[in-house]
Amino acid sequence: MKMRTLNLLMAVALTAGTGCAGESPIKLMIPRKDATVSVLTEGQRAFFALGDDARRAPQGDPVTRAEWVALGWYPQPVAFVWDGIKTRKCDIRFRIWREEDDVCVCDTNFLYLTTGRFEWDNFRVGTAYRWGLDVKGKGSASSRFVTEDIPPRLVRVPGVPNLRDLGGWKTADGRRVRQGLLYRSANLCENAAECKERPPRTRLTPATRAYMTGVLGIRTELDLRSPKECEGLVESPLGPSVRRVEVSSGCYGQMAGDSAKEACLKSLRLILDEKNLPLLFHCSGGRDRTGTLAFIVNGLLGVSEEDLARDWDATALWDNEHDWFNRNNSYAALLKTMKQFTGQTLNDRIETYVKSIGFTDEEIARLRNQLLTAGLSKGT
Repeated sequence: MKMRTLNLLMAVALTAGTGCAGESPIKLMIPRKDATVSVLTEGQRAFFALGDDARRAPQGDPVTRAEWVALGWYPQPVAFVWDGIKTRKCDIRFRIWREEDDVCVCDTNFLYLTTGRFEWDNFRVGTAYRWGLDVKGKGSASSRFVTEDIPPRLVRVPGVPNLRDLGGWKTADGRRVRQGLLYRSANLCENAAECKERPPRTRLTPATRAYMTGVLGIRTELDLRSPKECEGLVESPLGPSVRRVEVSSGCYGQMAGDSAKEACLKSLRLILDEKNLPLLFHCSGGRDRTGTLAFIVNGLLGVSEEDLARDWDATALWDNEHDWFNRNNSYAALLKTMKQFTGQTLNDRIETYVKSIGFTDEEIARLRNQLLTAGLSKGT
């Protein structure tokens, strides 16, 4: 099955055809009404279903890591299939709405030729959607489906590796980290130390830039790299509409040091400011500094210890080049750092840590109110 390019998904503008009055009724076949659809491949689902020990033990094995990378990083697109239109040329308007806020996430017009099939991806997890067709001279039809509730939410933007939503994870008190507010990824351009050009070469095209700012709605880019890695960057690779903030950050065992603490506090307060959201944060590969900040934010929000590790492990679907990136050393150093702080659970110790760096109880409450849903309900 050949995937449409992201450019086509972002802006489809095909030639209009003739009307199709008098044909049989439109039948929306796939997804079936109220069906639950997977946005992960079978291999990805199996990976995230592994127990903690099953994921941790083989992480230093290059063969296993290569197998995980082969599972693919991108989410699985949802296929939409319909029938009942027999004319070879027919004007069709295809749309998908997110049900919880009635936001249209796909609105495209195209020329129906032979197969009533379309694909779309980057859906949120555990979320209800409606989809439908408006056919010129024929009428309309709509249906509903729900995406499978298995975080993390992987995001497809060609050229930007390791991109995913920080949201989607459930918390112990029955809430969920909101999706569409915080994203994490690898860098958007080459590291200056590895690139002679100034500014360093971007990984974005006009189409992917438009998708990230328009569809994902990113307002702020938080770059966790060092000044040497960012040399020559004046504005965000996402364009002048996006605020770019550099905070040279630490990771793992460094988080107990004064410099890393100061950087963490700056990052948390940047995220806390609602006008900066949606926000994308990244380092170089989206592994260490990015993974550490994601761990602290989601841990502070109440995501379980098991799911914090599962989210950190997700980078293994993209990167098998660094043997040291595994739970048995780098992540273990992060856990060891958090154990220096008091608390009954890992979440408690993370909260104690952020208080120790100057993030107040009032700020913690505001962050949770901003980034957590009020409660989980069916289909959301």
